[in-house]
Amino acid sequence: MFVVSRSKPLYNPPMIDHAPQKPDIIQYLLDLGALAHNLQLERGYTSLFVDSASEFFGQELRQQKRQTDAAINKIAAFCESVAQTMGEKDYLAKKCANLPLDRGALDTFRNIVQAGNIDFPRAVNGYTYEFLGPILDLSIELALHIEGVDPKKVSAYSNLLQWKERTGRERAWGAHGFCSHAFRNREFSERMISMIEEQGAYRRAFFSIASDAQSKMVEEILGGYIMQCLDLVHEKLANTQEGEDLEALSPVTWFELLTGKIDRLYTAEQSLVRDLGPVQAPTQNPEASAIPSRLEPYMPLIQALPAFSKLSESELASLLTHADLRRCEKGKLLFLQDEPLSRFYVILEGWVKLFKGSDSGDEAVLQMLSTGDTLMEAAVFLNIPSAVSAQVVQQTILLSLPAPIVRQSLLENTKFALNMIDSLSMRSQSLIRQIEQSRLKTATERVGWFLLRLGMEQSGGKGNVITLPYDKSTTASFLDMTPETFSRTLKQFRNKGFSIQNDKIIKPAPEALCSFCDETLAEACIYKDQKNCPQTYMP
Repeated sequence: MFVVSRSKPLYNPPMIDHAPQKPDIIQYLLDLGALAHNLQLERGYTSLFVDSASEFFGQELRQQKRQTDAAINKIAAFCESVAQTMGEKDYLAKKCANLPLDRGALDTFRNIVQAGNIDFPRAVNGYTYEFLGPILDLSIELALHIEGVDPKKVSAYSNLLQWKERTGRERAWGAHGFCSHAFRNREFSERMISMIEEQGAYRRAFFSIASDAQSKMVEEILGGYIMQCLDLVHEKLANTQEGEDLEALSPVTWFELLTGKIDRLYTAEQSLVRDLGPVQAPTQNPEASAIPSRLEPYMPLIQALPAFSKLSESELASLLTHADLRRCEKGKLLFLQDEPLSRFYVILEGWVKLFKGSDSGDEAVLQMLSTGDTLMEAAVFLNIPSAVSAQVVQQTILLSLPAPIVRQSLLENTKFALNMIDSLSMRSQSLIRQIEQSRLKTATERVGWFLLRLGMEQSGGKGNVITLPYDKSTTASFLDMTPETFSRTLKQFRNKGFSIQNDKIIKPAPEALCSFCDETLAEACIYKDQKNCPQTYMP
């Protein structure tokens, strides 16, 4: 991460000749928003500049760099003032010191772009992850530190920030599509559709949390002809047969359409920031920390999860105020390898695979996660890029929380932090068992153990029918074997009386897989501690 350079200041800080004053966080958030908005626009100009071989927006890019630098200088001056007035150990001063404000690093990056020594993805991702990501995370964390702030207002603000950032990414990647005719490429079109779906998820989350006044304000700002044009473009993009029709739109026209939307979202952002403030005393006496109604059907599961089990009702309700539900179809990519995570995910229903891909297109499935599992929590806690990619393999419902809010809760709530340590410890033990399965067990033992676990999860071990929750190639990769080996192993089970019908595997008897049991599965087995247990895991 780039940090503030203390050796060569970019400005002359003002003389402080009065007693320290409490920093104006609202104004600071407005300035951070201006910096992010300028960087997003610079990223957009850069995308067209790189992809058009310097044909488009050269002059506009130079002018935009000057505006971005002015925004950086304003933030840097504020950080220096905070350090002098509040002391470098102050929370705000510490956060300021980690902002990506080193002009030397930014100028080096810009020079690489100007010289044509970088391709489009690296140019866009440089802005996205090295510069904009830390700024947006800090904005959310600082909003939580406003004295007496309404957490719902922070959550609405957080979702709008992410909505706007995903729209900015769409502007940059869409420009690439128009310049290189990439809309004819199915993979590229699916990436664009995924970005639009993410915007929709953040949009829905915003409107589900925002007040009536905030919702009305955003709806009015986003109305009009420009939005109608974008909706039409999105419809064509979703229809593969009409993808080529998009090429009638010029890159510049696309850029201006998206810029119009982003500018409107920026206006809404500024309004939300100014609205952040102390919670007004209610005229009536509603429940202070009510569970959002959309989460009520899942509360028995959520309360039982290791991450939340030790929290009081009020603590859990306060945290879930910021939560959102996401319903994802099979094939949906949640995040990619080396991508910073802006959300903390818990699986409420369905299956998600964690995998690593190679440059040659090969894929290794590292984990298959289901109900109650969390996704890459360590990357969220440490604020580092994810080491793997995550993809939905069965229709899934996810509970998601903004990553900055989760990190702040870990600092403020000891019980929540201890819960997360317990959860990570359990995950570590699970990974050790998984390594043991793949390294020390035969193919037959791995498949038998896997089927036994599935049967216990699906029917508590009482039924004879086991349903494979995902395709056989994914299952084979998870079990560290080839699809051919998995198929041959299933045939061995068929020879022992098992019936295999597509994704259904029928046991000849309830105890037919008990020989593959181990200590971890025995803990949840209905036969444990009974005389008819065929294994020896009884006291």
